[in-house]
Amino acid sequence: MVDWWYSGPQMVRLWRMSMETWSASMVVIAERSAMFGNAAIFPEAFDAKEFNRMVPEKVDAFTRGMMGAARARDPMEAAENALAPVHSRVTANARRLRRR
Repeated sequence: MVDWWYSGPQMVRLWRMSMETWSASMVVIAERSAMFGNAAIFPEAFDAKEFNRMVPEKVDAFTRGMMGAARARDPMEAAENALAPVHSRVTANARRLRRR
């Protein structure tokens, strides 16, 4: 059972991770959409390595998240465990793609 009175710091951490995931997702979607557009116009700009990593990394992150949520003791921990792998993958992608 969740002790809502004492779970404030956990809620703040979950909110922060959610907002970082949301904003980093926008960056990743924008960068990859631009890559798709460039590859459609200039076939030599096609980055097979980047395009081939998109689906497997999502499957891996969501699988790890669901496994983490299944091991949780309460709903807040489940939410945090489910979001953590997605958050780390998306924020890493955003940092990497911004450098391009």
